[in-house]
Amino acid sequence: MGRFSVAVCLWNAVCGVAQVRAEDAPPRPDTHFGDSLLRQYLRIETARLTDDCLSDIATLADWTARRDEYRRQLFNMLGLDPLPERTPLNAVTTGSVEHADFTVENVHFESRPGLYVTGNLYLPKDAPEPLPAVLYVCGHGAVKKDGVSYGNKTHYQHHGEWLARHGYVCLTIDTIQLGEIEGLHHGTYREKMWWWHSHGYTPAGVEAWNCIRALDYLQSRSEVDPERIGVTGRSGGGAYSWWIAALDERIKAAIPVAGITSLKNHVVDDCIEGHCDCMFMVNTYGWDFPLLAALVAPRPLLISNTDKDGIFPLDGVYDVYTKTRRIYELYGKPEQIGLNITEGPHKDTQELRVHAFVWLDR
Repeated sequence: MGRFSVAVCLWNAVCGVAQVRAEDAPPRPDTHFGDSLLRQYLRIETARLTDDCLSDIATLADWTARRDEYRRQLFNMLGLDPLPERTPLNAVTTGSVEHADFTVENVHFESRPGLYVTGNLYLPKDAPEPLPAVLYVCGHGAVKKDGVSYGNKTHYQHHGEWLARHGYVCLTIDTIQLGEIEGLHHGTYREKMWWWHSHGYTPAGVEAWNCIRALDYLQSRSEVDPERIGVTGRSGGGAYSWWIAALDERIKAAIPVAGITSLKNHVVDDCIEGHCDCMFMVNTYGWDFPLLAALVAPRPLLISNTDKDGIFPLDGVYDVYTKTRRIYELYGKPEQIGLNITEGPHKDTQELRVHAFVWLDR
């Protein structure tokens, strides 16, 4: 277990004190000194990991010699090493909705036997096939009526509509926390399931696997050009965009929106308080996030964020961009990476959407 993982376990041990009734509780010891030592350790260790991240990559040969091992580490930290068996998807279309210029199919498939992924497939009308496709992965936006979850794909349906109107097949998929079939992201974040990390489990791995199988589904559709598939999503969907783009080179272009920042922002600046477990791998190998982003190189990548986002602060976003851009420069393709910063808070804004769509159309 890496030093950072040990630190997380220590932090969990400090914070995970069992609750007892106030009248039975003994006087609480003063833990401020111990807390300050732990925070000091986390600051020092985070600074070391930040300084080390990609610092030993001087040439393209350095990077290509290590890239496959880094990807293996990422699979491992997501709980996907070895990869699960690619079992039959058993894809089903349960209905469709006709619009003037596109059709929406309601679909589901099994990423693993009994693990259902629900989604909407947006199909342009009167467009020459096969078409480019976009996997849109959804953030934490619930749509629930009378106790029934319609999935976060419903919250983000305007993205699928725009893409279909502009000639893209778009598959929007629910997450396990907020899908039609509701699962759990918030294990350590809210439910005190501290054993998740001890078992090497993170729901980020489930979301990454569901994205891998979503690409399998898209490539099974005759309407889709299997060599022209991109990914985008915002917030939680921005994070899942990173996972799938880094892991699977079938993704030819990626536009993660508000989905990444630096390790310092999370650990030292306490931005982790605004996130759930699905945003993080189990950091066994002591990574900072530019290493995740670098695995997308040299494929087209637009990092998109707002300037007042409290859980993906601008300084961390810029740090990820600058360190990742250096890898693109080693490939001789700096034009393949972009940084888009617009004004606003952590919100799905039209300006963010427009820049993402323009990047896809390049």
